[in-house]
Amino acid sequence: MGKIINRVTILSALTLVICSCSNSNPDSAAKQAQSIQTAVKENTPGSVPVSEGGYTMRAKINGKEWGATSMMPPEVAGRIIGYYNGEYIGLPYDKQSIEVGKKEIFSEDNAVDLALNDDIGIWGGRKGEMQITKVTDTYAEGNFFFTASSTRSNKTVEVTDGFFRIVIDK
Repeated sequence: MGKIINRVTILSALTLVICSCSNSNPDSAAKQAQSIQTAVKENTPGSVPVSEGGYTMRAKINGKEWGATSMMPPEVAGRIIGYYNGEYIGLPYDKQSIEVGKKEIFSEDNAVDLALNDDIGIWGGRKGEMQITKVTDTYAEGNFFFTASSTRSNKTVEVTDGFFRIVIDK
């Protein structure tokens, strides 16, 4: 029932934007489109809310605290993805590599996905690493940091003090 309500909400928002775009300026239409994109991302089917003992992801992005409000189970997405307010961090995931001490070095072929509500939008984290720090029968935890860049800008984004916990089935 919740998925139906979310789809109805999204369709209603889309209808509102289409109707109002003809009567509004381009800046207003762009803001409304961004709001819809955020709503769609926040209602991504299959994502689960973060919780104290369950899924968790947090980091500092350019020194500012960032914390996921929902995450996609890695078995569904093939990545460790945390969502917050239309933004997300997507870390590489390999179920076979979930062992304490295992390090993942980010590179061109093994990058982090970073989507931010900024003028660039999509960033690639190709410098940095992730390390598994704890594994139990029900979850795995790890730390990460990376520097993200974009072909659209010479700016970079520093992501530090990253932490995640995912639920696993060993």
